[in-house]
Amino acid sequence: MGRKPIREQRRRQILEALYRCLLRKPYRETTMKDIGAEAGINHAMLHYYFRSKEDILLCFIENVYDRYRSLFAREVGGRPVKGASGRELLGKAFRFMNDRITTDKGLQTIFVEIWEIALYNPEVNARVKRIYTDWIRELGGIMQTAGAGPATSDRLAMSLVAFQEGIGLFSVFFDLNKGETMALMDYFQEKIVEML
Repeated sequence: MGRKPIREQRRRQILEALYRCLLRKPYRETTMKDIGAEAGINHAMLHYYFRSKEDILLCFIENVYDRYRSLFAREVGGRPVKGASGRELLGKAFRFMNDRITTDKGLQTIFVEIWEIALYNPEVNARVKRIYTDWIRELGGIMQTAGAGPATSDRLAMSLVAFQEGIGLFSVFFDLNKGETMALMDYFQEKIVEML
């Protein structure tokens, strides 16, 4: 029983090491030795915790999703609290996206890398599609509480996620500062609210 927490701790250590490695170089150039060195674990021991480098990546993607889904649930919730309007809930969702996702250049750098991998790797592609589908569905539900109909909320949620990801990409490539990124997001989000 005492071994499981250590095993989970080591797995988290390895996933965090992959994150740091991907901030420095592409996944295809990152080796198991790199990940092991970054984690402070002999690379041969990585196979005790994960089947392969791809297994580490797939678990990493799930880990990032689970972490941000939990943060979102804590900070935003899924339903308006008593006395709060659907638009207030949508505003909280926008702030979460802006503060936690779009303006985090490290996270955006990792997303760009994962998108590239997803283009050619069916397992990564399926995982990323499922995560984005869940995210769009969550935002669509919030938009419905703010007054949008089901068809409108789905289209607006997909547009919002696409714009958010595009701005995140641009913030990395054009080295936009947080203020510039926030101004673009705020403007677009105001237009989304007008369309509800």
